[in-house]
Amino acid sequence: MTKINAQSFYLTGHVFDGKAPLTGASILISNKHVGNSDASGYFEVGAKLGDTLKINFPFYEVATLILTDSLHKKINLTAKTFQLDDVQVNFNKGKTIDSLLNISFSQLKSDPFNAKVFLRQSVIQNDEKVRLLNEGLLSVNSPDLKELVVVGSSKKVKLNVDYSCNLINTKVGPRITYGSNPQIKLRLGLLPGHFYELVKLNITEKSIKSDSVNTIIQVKGNLALKEKVEVSYIWILDQKTNALKQSQYYEQYVNKKFFFFYDYAYRDYELYSALISAKQVIGRNSYSTNDEIFIFKQSGSDSGKWNFDANKCGLEKYVEQTGNCDELKNFKTKHQISARSFF
Repeated sequence: MTKINAQSFYLTGHVFDGKAPLTGASILISNKHVGNSDASGYFEVGAKLGDTLKINFPFYEVATLILTDSLHKKINLTAKTFQLDDVQVNFNKGKTIDSLLNISFSQLKSDPFNAKVFLRQSVIQNDEKVRLLNEGLLSVNSPDLKELVVVGSSKKVKLNVDYSCNLINTKVGPRITYGSNPQIKLRLGLLPGHFYELVKLNITEKSIKSDSVNTIIQVKGNLALKEKVEVSYIWILDQKTNALKQSQYYEQYVNKKFFFFYDYAYRDYELYSALISAKQVIGRNSYSTNDEIFIFKQSGSDSGKWNFDANKCGLEKYVEQTGNCDELKNFKTKHQISARSFF
């Protein structure tokens, strides 16, 4: 324990539900939120003698303690009991997951931003060699995330195609095009709570695991859509700070044999990269179309011209760079962007 002054100190403690550690419990000192318990239930916060310590967790009774010493605290929370037709119901793991994810999502930076985006599009047929289609540099402008929703919003992420490079030889084989809307895929990554809201009322399996580095949450379930959709969603959080590090979403349209895989990475509470792959089985053949997105923050004013059109099926529809695409090669080298394959 490290002393700050005669009355101030670093308060440490653990939060339990009687047996297991409680992850994501809110720690309040004199009614001010100062942190959350980690995956082992541990917390460490600044405090003073005489402060009021409160521990909150959804569906648990609030623990309140006046600090008369600086000793390590072991706090046991009691789950609230609800009476439903003479059946008592206690909440535990599900509410831990709910609370922890909501904390993680709320930590993401929500301010408007401008950035440079590297976009690569590719296709795979029958799980064979990746065939690159296009690469490009785009400018992106995002509003405040509090004003952004995934669907039906007038506040949308804007994309401006600055530069594109067509990598396929139009004289050899069929020309491949496919629908691609990086704007929607960016919005999905910027709003990770969207996927959780889709499945939270229809979860069939859930788990939470942790080690010294990560907390891993996985839920499986079914989406309430017209088609039968089975999903498996994973969120990886920093074990100490609960910061979102990675999210992966797998969706299978059972009757149509469609598969979607989304993989988003986060750094310093911001979306950094996205990998989205869609696989479709038609007869004896399967086709995977892929978008890779890497985001690099930049300052500066908004561009007055936004030319991205989602109805144009890929970057091959935009003005392409002639020659050997040196600008994109240099950009990939500078930012260490390597080739990847999917499924």
